[in-house]
Amino acid sequence: MMFSKDFLATVATPSLLVDLATAERNIGRAADYYAKGRVKLRPHFKAHKISALMKLQIAAGGCSGVTCATPYEAEVLADAGIDDILVANQIADPASLAALARAAGKKRVTIAIDCAKHVELLEATAKKHRVRFGALIEIDVGMGRCGLNFGSDALIPLAGAVKEASRLDLLGLQGYEGHIVMREDRDMRRTMVWQCQEILRLEKERLEKAGYPCPIVSGGGTGTWDIAAECGVLTEIQAGSYVLMDSKYVTLDVPFENALFCCTTLISRRGPYAAVLNAGLKSMTVEFGMPKSADGSFSVITLADEHARITPKRGWTAQVGDPVLMIPPHIDPALNLHDAVAVYRPPGIAETWAVDGRRRPQIRAGEEK
Repeated sequence: MMFSKDFLATVATPSLLVDLATAERNIGRAADYYAKGRVKLRPHFKAHKISALMKLQIAAGGCSGVTCATPYEAEVLADAGIDDILVANQIADPASLAALARAAGKKRVTIAIDCAKHVELLEATAKKHRVRFGALIEIDVGMGRCGLNFGSDALIPLAGAVKEASRLDLLGLQGYEGHIVMREDRDMRRTMVWQCQEILRLEKERLEKAGYPCPIVSGGGTGTWDIAAECGVLTEIQAGSYVLMDSKYVTLDVPFENALFCCTTLISRRGPYAAVLNAGLKSMTVEFGMPKSADGSFSVITLADEHARITPKRGWTAQVGDPVLMIPPHIDPALNLHDAVAVYRPPGIAETWAVDGRRRPQIRAGEEK
């Protein structure tokens, strides 16, 4: 067991635990890789939402800045003193735009856009709050979410609109291959990533021929962390899950280890092959399947709000009251369900880190001053 019994005895269950030594190995592997090449890492905050952990990632080197998903995450990062923040998302509501401005009043903030309305909203917000924003035009490289379609007639006019804005800076393109990052076959991932980056290469070429420099081409994720860097188009990779990992990503051939665990308590055992743990859907989500046993000693059958029904393997010796570790299936929403994590530093020193990136918008936007 990677955690000492004394440490586990101090943890209220269910809680998320971080094995810091493992997380630091993951951070070091990524930092060493990106320090050697042209492509840099822009680690994604949304994966863990812990500013203390993000500071370790930046300090390790190889980073061009940080990525996040929401304006409220950008505020947390800016308040923590972290610079060069990319909000890799389209922002359109007044409260979120105001949050962007608050972050941009402290640190450099860039936002993804895909239409002229985004330019209008960002420019008006920047003028009102006397800040500047960077902008990346998002291209849909196959995920079918946000972004301009490949070859869109709107690309050059949109770049022109950013250039004409007095408080916006066009910095390049974003294209995220989210439909690829969890493909199990590495050769298939490589082929599909190359196809996505050909789209970005051609769109970058179009921008530059029209007179718009494109110094940043941003994309990638943990599942394509090295493949995407090798294709020669991206300048930065937005990987996030690599730091802590989960039971889904660890099935891929990536050189990162599980560093995040859910500590539970065995609360009922009915015979050798039926037992219940005190962690359910309020502690983890199941869109990527059931949680896994940290040591392979049982299978999770179902999750309810507060319970996990499990089937132990032959010879499992755990008794009612014992701590039991599971690996969450999906790191991002699991962290979003918790206010803090317990951090284990060998030989057993424990500390608590706030999941401070869980900051939420107010229910009512109110009048922004």
